[in-house]
Amino acid sequence: MDATRGVVVAVGALVVVTALVSGPLVPGLSLTNAQQPAYGEGTATVASVEFPERATIERGGFGSESDYLVVPPATVRFGTFDGAPVLTYKIEIPALNYSRGTTHFLSPDTGTRYEATLRSDSLAELPDERTAFDARLSVWIEDTDGRSRVATQNTTVEVVE
Repeated sequence: MDATRGVVVAVGALVVVTALVSGPLVPGLSLTNAQQPAYGEGTATVASVEFPERATIERGGFGSESDYLVVPPATVRFGTFDGAPVLTYKIEIPALNYSRGTTHFLSPDTGTRYEATLRSDSLAELPDERTAFDARLSVWIEDTDGRSRVATQNTTVEVVE
């Protein structure tokens, strides 16, 4: 029983010492070779962006006062990709004075194709008579060279029951 207790204490001590040495206690010491670049560093060129044909506003049901904006993903194809650039997928609906974007933190293993998503959002106080709104979708890239819009497309946001 004492030998078992000694092994457990030794393993526990080894885990604690390893965590402290490889963590904040000794800055600059890493037990891995992997170096993750900082987000926004690296380079990316976009070969093409396929935006969805339309987005929808789904009317709230069952007494809900909120309507929900649903925007399908955009497919981004990279010509070149290196490091960890940041991608932002954005929608603007001028008639509603509405703008929203989702930021995607990309990693070195992203590959040449990426599905950029935009989370659904609740909207309040939509005009009852409107069945569609003009909108603009855009994709932005932030890399070592700075931040720039790489693609834009006008689209229609349809109100569905």
